[in-house]
Amino acid sequence: MEPRITLILPAYNEEKRIGPTVLALAKYLASRHLAYSAELMVVCDGCKDRTADVAREKFEEAAVGDLVKFAVLDLKPNQGKGNAVKEGMLAASGDFIFFTDADLSFAPEVLEDFLGGLMSGADVCIAQRKRETQYPSLARRLVALGSRWLIGNIILPGIRDTQAGFKGFKRECARTLFSLTKIKRFLFDLEVLLLARTKGYRIEKVYVDWVDREGSTVNIVLDTSRSLRDLFLILFWLYTGQYK
Repeated sequence: MEPRITLILPAYNEEKRIGPTVLALAKYLASRHLAYSAELMVVCDGCKDRTADVAREKFEEAAVGDLVKFAVLDLKPNQGKGNAVKEGMLAASGDFIFFTDADLSFAPEVLEDFLGGLMSGADVCIAQRKRETQYPSLARRLVALGSRWLIGNIILPGIRDTQAGFKGFKRECARTLFSLTKIKRFLFDLEVLLLARTKGYRIEKVYVDWVDREGSTVNIVLDTSRSLRDLFLILFWLYTGQYK
């Protein structure tokens, strides 16, 4: 039987954080969904550590192999989170496909709210954090505030929090959108939402609690400069009709 739900975890050098996440999500999926109606997929984005091995070990520890399908995509070389999510989305076999971050910033139970939204008619469901994110560094706080204002008021009106790391898609919608995406790093979220709005897909927001976990691999200077470049490219491609 093909799984009804696929949950994707993109990961880059996450051997210290992927284990508890896989364990928690595997047990949750097994407890809430019928046998083999759920698939858990870890997409290793050119990892140089034991992320893939730790993920497999923790899934075996969960002892739910007769209830949840498990897969690891081990991509080489590292190309970015956007590419990892894209490859996972195109490989997933669920009717409803979700992705979230390897640090388990959201409680597993929020999956039900996203699934409910998709089953009620939405094509895309996206997380919106209930509280303003309080990043530890001033630089990261300023970047977050500026980007949310720009995106929520000018680029994608009505959606301020495009980067919250939990999103869900109906399968055909996911196939259509991710076959078009070009951005391989962090700004792929904005790209896919702009494409969804352009194509008339129904986007529903789900307000969730979020926990900032230690161990992020974000480099504020490098990733901000890449994101500015990618923003220009997305808008250029969009307004010159290069998404076909």
